[in-house]
Amino acid sequence: MSVPTGRFTTPAYETQPSGNPRPSIFYALGALTTGMLFLIFLRLLWLQVSPEFAEWRAFARTNDREALVAERLPVPRGWILDRHGRVLAGSRRAYQLDVAPDALRRPGEVVTVLAGILGMDPRELWQRLAPPESDAPLPPAVAIAYDVTPEQRDALLQWWRRWRSQGDQSPIDPERNDVFRFTPVMLRVYPEGDVAPNVLGLVNLSSTAAQTRWEGHYGVEGYYDALLQQSWVYVPFYAPYDVNPDEIALPEPVPSLVLTLDRDIQRMTERILDEALETYRARRGVIIVMDPKTGALLAVAMSPRPNLADPDSVQRFLREFQGEGWDWSVQHAYEPGSVIKPIILAIALDSGAISPDFVYNDTGREEPCGPRSAVHNWDYQGHGEQTLVGCLALSLNTCFSHIAMQIEPGDLLRYLEAFGFGDVTGVDVDVEMRGFFSVASCIDRSRIGFGHAIAVTPLQLATAEAVLANGGYLVKPHLVQGQVLNGRYVPAPYPQVVRQVIRPEVARQVSDFLAQAMATESFQNAVIEGYTLAGKTGTAYNERAPNDLLDATMVGWGPVEDPRFLVVVWLEDPKEGQWASMTAAPTFRRVVERLVVMLGIPPEGGEADVAQGTQSEP
Repeated sequence: MSVPTGRFTTPAYETQPSGNPRPSIFYALGALTTGMLFLIFLRLLWLQVSPEFAEWRAFARTNDREALVAERLPVPRGWILDRHGRVLAGSRRAYQLDVAPDALRRPGEVVTVLAGILGMDPRELWQRLAPPESDAPLPPAVAIAYDVTPEQRDALLQWWRRWRSQGDQSPIDPERNDVFRFTPVMLRVYPEGDVAPNVLGLVNLSSTAAQTRWEGHYGVEGYYDALLQQSWVYVPFYAPYDVNPDEIALPEPVPSLVLTLDRDIQRMTERILDEALETYRARRGVIIVMDPKTGALLAVAMSPRPNLADPDSVQRFLREFQGEGWDWSVQHAYEPGSVIKPIILAIALDSGAISPDFVYNDTGREEPCGPRSAVHNWDYQGHGEQTLVGCLALSLNTCFSHIAMQIEPGDLLRYLEAFGFGDVTGVDVDVEMRGFFSVASCIDRSRIGFGHAIAVTPLQLATAEAVLANGGYLVKPHLVQGQVLNGRYVPAPYPQVVRQVIRPEVARQVSDFLAQAMATESFQNAVIEGYTLAGKTGTAYNERAPNDLLDATMVGWGPVEDPRFLVVVWLEDPKEGQWASMTAAPTFRRVVERLVVMLGIPPEGGEADVAQGTQSEP
């Protein structure tokens, strides 16, 4: 049968945003900062048009007493907070140090002092500052360091004053005021270290003739770079010329982002994933926790991962995984295997290709496109007559290859596209892979029934499976919950429903089938007492990779009656455990056991351990 007319349209779908508290500190700052910022704006506007502006610094250089000065200072890059207002990425003030080589009479003495205070290699400093062997002119200034602390700055200025007082015996030109030039800069800091580096992204120093600033790449740093990027402001004040800019109050920073991530859930999933890689000797992995109704991402864990607070850790990560992307949840596509079977089942039911009481007679072999297209089960056995629940519980490739072949090719193509396969999810990160699938040939259509001839990213898989969990709607995943503008919290325009994909009754029917399948012996490693969950494992060999890499996946959601979470676990090439039921399933269970406590979800017929919202990790 063909797809019903009018399907895949955006419905009047309403969901209540998940409990996203707005930190009260944002409101407390609002009233105070609004008035101050307005006054600062008027003052700065006057400065820009005032004819006195150009004379201030020159006047300050020639006046030993107080002078009116306009100091060019950086505005901090916008902060990134978790959903409860906890800082994941912030800024701190530092200095870029430039040294004038032509002002050094005895460079060796200056290099010794610089190396001792800055903790740098004196040989490297000498190469930068020593006079050239040829007659080439010395550069007017050489950048020495970009992360000079206020304490280091003060120590170097003390040496400069001491050398100036030595007159002709000084190792520097005592008449020069530009021997050391300190330019205020804002550096990125990461209080949580290695928490969510794949989501946050990177910042690199970008220098042009006009300015030096931190530029975002990957993650939300890259996607929202234009919003977060640091700018400069001229701040007027009466002071001596060598005033410490640290003592100058800056205007309110640029807007900050409030993420959907929960720091505690993120940290919990990362630790469980780290342990899973060690236990099962997997190469790498991803765990995603999503609200299937809104698309809000509560956690996107990745392992191994760099520590953004340690530049050496970042460089090691980039070298080890060169060419494999920064965030594998959106930049790595793989054949997911049997986790696609619930989606194929939903397509078949919604299009009318089969009915809910469908029974399959399993002989252990299907030849949908002739003898050369033979499909076998994972155990190479036949299992006789099976209902749809039985086909899911036993994960029969033969059954789902047969079901896929019952769907009209055009319908199969349109439904898979409607589920979002072969396209980006639109999540707010800088770089995302599309994935792909093929139903062009008979063999492709038969293989897609059990998760081959299709490649997905972990987030693409989570978004598609959420259609089954939320009643049939494709919801756009997102990482930003809102912004903090001038002390006020402004929510982001989510949730965003892309389209209705299947009828609500079909989504619920497939969820019920999966819940019944999970109650069987095949899924005991994923079962959690007191909670009815829907889920499916998938094991697939990547035949294009060296040594046939194994991909183990589990996706599940719950509670089935009113899903609050959806979890995807992906492990690449686990060497301990042949099937996803032995690796991804117990990892899924460990996550959900903690998640139901942290989200305050009570067991059936019981009370939650916590009232609502996340607490510290148990």
